[in-house]
Amino acid sequence: MKVLPGTLRGRLVAAYAIGLSVVVIVVLAAGYLALVAELRHAAEEDLAIRLDDVSAAVETGDLLPVGRDPYAQVIAGGAVVARSAATPSTPVLTLKAAGEVVEQKSPGLRGTAMLAARRLPDGRLLVVGTSLATVDATAQRVLIGLAMIGPALVLVLTLAVRRVVGGALGPVAAMTSRARELNTGRLPEPPGTDEIATLARTLNEMLDRIDAANQRERAFLDDAAHELRTPVAVLRAELELGLADDDPRQAMRAALVEADRLSRLATDLLVIARARAGTLELDRGPTDATVVVRDAAQRVARLHGLAVEVTGQEVVAEVDAVRLEQVVTNLVGNAAQARAGRVRVAVAQSAAGALVVTVDDDGPGFPEELLPVAFDRFRGTPGGSGLGLAIVATVARAHGGDAVASNASALGGARVRVSFGS
Repeated sequence: MKVLPGTLRGRLVAAYAIGLSVVVIVVLAAGYLALVAELRHAAEEDLAIRLDDVSAAVETGDLLPVGRDPYAQVIAGGAVVARSAATPSTPVLTLKAAGEVVEQKSPGLRGTAMLAARRLPDGRLLVVGTSLATVDATAQRVLIGLAMIGPALVLVLTLAVRRVVGGALGPVAAMTSRARELNTGRLPEPPGTDEIATLARTLNEMLDRIDAANQRERAFLDDAAHELRTPVAVLRAELELGLADDDPRQAMRAALVEADRLSRLATDLLVIARARAGTLELDRGPTDATVVVRDAAQRVARLHGLAVEVTGQEVVAEVDAVRLEQVVTNLVGNAAQARAGRVRVAVAQSAAGALVVTVDDDGPGFPEELLPVAFDRFRGTPGGSGLGLAIVATVARAHGGDAVASNASALGGARVRVSFGS
């Protein structure tokens, strides 16, 4: 159930552990090297102080400080002329080392010795030394301590981060589990405003949109089935009547009318379906829009016995002539279905160059409750299929324009204004 979040948590914790290990190693190594350098620097400063004190006494002829020093020699002509008890009777350095600090094995000192040499004004060589065994032992103890503290620190912090990451990804595990079981509904939303909570809210918003889209599709299919059922039933009835009648011509004519209605309805449904799928193609080109509008309006007027007037300037626009004709046919046909007797179609061009077609009629107008949803599917003009105005809006939007319905007609009825472009 928690495979995905667990895997993600493992990757995050592993990446953190590796990164933390590198940082800890670098920091501890730098600290260790700095400590060792500081210890050696302190030993070197101690040698410098001893060298100054002893050399000041020897230069005045006092060799007693040489004997009292923990490790000192005065060398002249390759022989030791004065020394402390811990130093050998043979020289530990030569004149070549004068002015230098040398680290080497030296008799009388444990481990590595640090020796400082100075050439005295009379040509003798003064050497003082100290053992670095204490420095090395301290550095070794520190190194062992760091080797123990480093992994423990990485382990503790990694476990803490693992717990924090697990808590942060817990809501993801819950959402994943819920999503596997989900057919409808919402994912659990953790409190807060962090990324996980935002993700949960965003996914729930997406699920809401999907659910709404599914509901619209179901409604569309139900409405489409309802609209198709009537012409199919009438067509079947007319065909059965024609088969039973000695003179089937009247029944066949009625069947042909229903077949035409069914064909128009199927075409309208196809247009809307293509528009929803984003595949509605437009064959746009320079079109004498006024001529197309006038021809379509007059053809519908003759069919329904309407008085149609087409006004406006001659407009040539980049539109799909077939879709423009479909818009005008639907609008004038809707006016006829609303029992209008007179229709005025105005053709104009906006300041931005868009084609604008306005259809007024003297019918009863839109019911007030229908205006907000006039262009929704199956909600259009009473008496029609409910797809005419939906197709008008679809074609307008495909051209980059829009459609507006109102009851502001100068003829006293409905007005629909359609623009093809912004």
